[in-house]
Amino acid sequence: MERTITDLKLKVVAELAGRMNLSQDHAERKELICEVFLGLGANPEDKGLIKKVGFVVDVASAESFARDFLELEVISGFLNDQDVEDIVIDGLKPIFLHSTKGGFIKTDKKFSSSKELGLFIKKLIVFSGRNNIDTISDILNLELPDGGGRVNIVQSPFGPQLTITRAKMHPLSIIDLIDKHALSYELAAQLWLYVEGMSVKPGNIIIAGGPGAGKTTMLNALLSFIPPKDRLVVIEDTLELNTHSLNECSRLESNENISLADLVKNSLRMRPDRIVIGEVRGAEARDLMTAMNVGRYCMGTIHASTSREAIIRLQNEPMNAPSVLINLVDVFVIMKKLESGGKVRRVVNELVETAGLEQKEVLICPVWKYDSDTDKFCELSPGPYRDHLAKAKGLYPTEVIKETKLRAEILRKLKKLNQTSYIEVTKFCSLYSTDRAKALAELKM
Repeated sequence: MERTITDLKLKVVAELAGRMNLSQDHAERKELICEVFLGLGANPEDKGLIKKVGFVVDVASAESFARDFLELEVISGFLNDQDVEDIVIDGLKPIFLHSTKGGFIKTDKKFSSSKELGLFIKKLIVFSGRNNIDTISDILNLELPDGGGRVNIVQSPFGPQLTITRAKMHPLSIIDLIDKHALSYELAAQLWLYVEGMSVKPGNIIIAGGPGAGKTTMLNALLSFIPPKDRLVVIEDTLELNTHSLNECSRLESNENISLADLVKNSLRMRPDRIVIGEVRGAEARDLMTAMNVGRYCMGTIHASTSREAIIRLQNEPMNAPSVLINLVDVFVIMKKLESGGKVRRVVNELVETAGLEQKEVLICPVWKYDSDTDKFCELSPGPYRDHLAKAKGLYPTEVIKETKLRAEILRKLKKLNQTSYIEVTKFCSLYSTDRAKALAELKM
């Protein structure tokens, strides 16, 4: 049987298993591949294969091979297209894309053989830092290097089924969400106050909503408000949140051996100031509430359409969090997906604070509500958090109100100055939490 470049790549990928991880940059990965390539040249059989497919064993050939190896085969062009959201690979059939402009479309690209598709999958496994490429799970979730997105692989009698979801290279900031009419400046300022807590009393926040309502996008935007002095532990089933702009952050991911609940319990030994769970849906809910009870500030998302539904889900199987712990959640942010005239929009439909217990029932206080008739975000009665924060800070509640209004004006000023990117918003909010006077002086406020 004729031996091909695919055979050489399979040799290299086997040598790389367990030696790569997501913290390595492009240059480190390239150097490692060159090292493996040159190492194969020491074996006469492998050296013969290298020559057979058109390379020689020298540094120039190693670098050329590494550049080609780092490309993700036939989908590389799709990953470089900013309009592509999802890539669907159904065995050896033509590849489909979901594009922001064209919707779901069929392409003329496909894998030519099972060997080529198998190599592609093994490369994904190795690049994501996994060790085992010989026994692939029936269901496997991976991350692309350089924060490129996530991959879901399901084994099927018709061949592997892959869904690759590209990450947004530039995550949406809170100002971007305001521009998309997901919330108002005043509501954004209120969320900033919850997350940062004026450096004395941050709120515990659960973001709820249905599928595709924008829960993760909102959670990611709120991370900008976390002060740089706080140590953060982020726990997810599949890495989706963008934490590159944060000062001190540990990223943890569950797998078939380690559950989210295990990771939440272990995170308390990592001296976190804050714990973030990408999606709360099982036994980890109780552990997250326990973390709140011992003084850790927590955020996460949950599938629920209303605050009351979120509370009921937390109380019952499989979460089983007692009401006395659920009451430690300070605020529920409810996201809603709206569709009109063929266009999709996500909004903060309601913002609700918890207000104590009555006969084991968690009381709630609606603070903000989206009015679809007027397309406005309406502030309702103040919740208890304002008074709790004022007391912790040694202020009058009116001073907290004044601070919230100031933060709304700050966000407007950042918009006016065109400092709206995720990185710019994170940088300013970090400065504001550490040196308020300097931050205001930068905006001439």
